[in-house]
Amino acid sequence: MTPPPSRDSLGWALVLGLGLVLLLAVGGWLVFERFVASPVESRPPPVVVSDVRATVVEVVGAVERTRGETWVELQVGDALAPDDSVRTGAGARADLRVGNDASRLSIPERSEVRVGEVTRAVHAFDLARGRIDVDYQAENDRVLRVRSDNGTVAETRSARFTMLRNGARVAVTTRGGSVSLSSAGSTVEVGAGQQSLVFKGAKPLDAEPIPVDVLLKVATRASSNEALCLSLVGTVRPGSEVLVEGEPAEVSSDGSFQADVPQREGLSRVRILAKEPGGAMRETLVACRPRARDGLPRKALETVKFRWERNP
Repeated sequence: MTPPPSRDSLGWALVLGLGLVLLLAVGGWLVFERFVASPVESRPPPVVVSDVRATVVEVVGAVERTRGETWVELQVGDALAPDDSVRTGAGARADLRVGNDASRLSIPERSEVRVGEVTRAVHAFDLARGRIDVDYQAENDRVLRVRSDNGTVAETRSARFTMLRNGARVAVTTRGGSVSLSSAGSTVEVGAGQQSLVFKGAKPLDAEPIPVDVLLKVATRASSNEALCLSLVGTVRPGSEVLVEGEPAEVSSDGSFQADVPQREGLSRVRILAKEPGGAMRETLVACRPRARDGLPRKALETVKFRWERNP
């Protein structure tokens, strides 16, 4: 006859049974949570990448962008990728926002800008012609670079400035913050209220205060060509733009320019506009020369002296 189990044996059996039940419950809960209830929680969460492309926020007038090998109309909301270009016509403008911050790049009339590297660390653009107006806000160590193909680079972390490319010259005018202007292995700092010039292949000139006036001197010169309203020569500060009847005139390294204006119906005076890199402008009007009358010797027209026109 088998003796009945002792109380100690029954107690240990009960403890072992409860432990086994608890172990099975915990194991079942872990299996349910991992493979049934939330199977994707074991994967790393997706990384959200912010939009750092250049986005068009405003378009005025005739503005185009590249799409592949062709030029198409630029639209508000377009996102520009590296190697995309924007060009503006007469009287036109395009404003860009880079990333999701308040920085703005404005491309005024008769300008062309190509998008370069656009990342969280660097925003780079190439000024092919014309000008670009920048209001750039600091964010960590991110930098903005604006380059031209003559080797000039303007770089800043926070500034309001204009970069103008006029023929072989580049000018930078700073209205707020500071811009590092580099060329030919040399760099100058262009602070608020200053401007600097770079001639192709040369070092930047020392930064100087932005001129408070606009230099514009214009002279008419004699011509025997009856198809011309007049022939002009003039002088502005090096780096300035000159528009004669709305068309750009080539300005030499010493600031001189010349232009021949054809006769056209209704044209009696020629409008000459000088625009400094900082945006200050001065305009003058010069009357077309009288047409030769019958019987008036042509030589009399050819002996006209230069007459300088100055704005008061």
